[in-house]
Amino acid sequence: MNEPPRTAHVLVNPAARKVHRFDPEAALRRLDAHGIDAILEAPRSPEAFARAARRAVDRAVDLLFVAGGDGTMRLAGGELVGAATALAPLPLGTANILTTESGLPGRWERAIDAHAGGQRVRMDVGLANGEIFLLMAGIGWDAAIASRVRRDLKHGLGALAYILEAAKAIPGLRPRPLQMDIDGRDFGGDWGLIVLSNTRLYGGLVHFAPEASAVDGLLDVCAAGPRRPGQGTALATRLATNRLREQPGLHLDRAAEVNIPTPGAPVQLDGDVVGETPMRFTVMPQALLLSVPSGPLPALFRAGGGDTRWG
Repeated sequence: MNEPPRTAHVLVNPAARKVHRFDPEAALRRLDAHGIDAILEAPRSPEAFARAARRAVDRAVDLLFVAGGDGTMRLAGGELVGAATALAPLPLGTANILTTESGLPGRWERAIDAHAGGQRVRMDVGLANGEIFLLMAGIGWDAAIASRVRRDLKHGLGALAYILEAAKAIPGLRPRPLQMDIDGRDFGGDWGLIVLSNTRLYGGLVHFAPEASAVDGLLDVCAAGPRRPGQGTALATRLATNRLREQPGLHLDRAAEVNIPTPGAPVQLDGDVVGETPMRFTVMPQALLLSVPSGPLPALFRAGGGDTRWG
């Protein structure tokens, strides 16, 4: 059984989209009404944010509330791997896919209530050359597109900024030769886009891996290699209409390890562009405690069998 949370640390990313909607004092009052003793910080750099998350772990608080987007969750999650403190996402930021996948309400006030009366589950964490990701890693086109999105458009338009940039870029993108090793099997070829999913919803909009499990110790692999002009646009259309499996030149797989030794392909983790290949992608099974609402677990945490509840 999960014990009710009694202590919490609230971290707010002041640069996150929609952060103006968050009322820190009201959040602390709400937690106090639930019998949860909490402190709040708003670190102003990624380094300070990571240090604050580490302090929460050192204090052994029950919940680390994080107000920000998916990149902020990834930053905090890196400090919580292997810890007894559970990540408690709040729905702010550009997309915040983790709150959606966890079945949390869309308003931060109700999300706090859900966490206060919720449960904790273990989830897998991905690694890319040792750097963590919670949702997915993207190699190739999506990372290239993400690198082109202007920060002001991202804050103003949210996920729509990525869609507009993709619409401009995709017709001119071409696959490139990439060596890809999936659990020791060679799948080298001309690939435009490779997405390694720990969760199901990509960008808050589409599904590269509609049956992915965050508790099976595996990444769902989707590699696309459009060969002719127009196939890139067709890929985007099929994604938007959930008809991805109709795409020619598609490889779908599941793997504990994916290695891409070819240099020069851009890589994004949970929406943040982090560098280029060569890169090795692995999984830390059920390494992170996550707070979710009470009741039946979301499908993401039930697939793969076994009870992943903590307690």
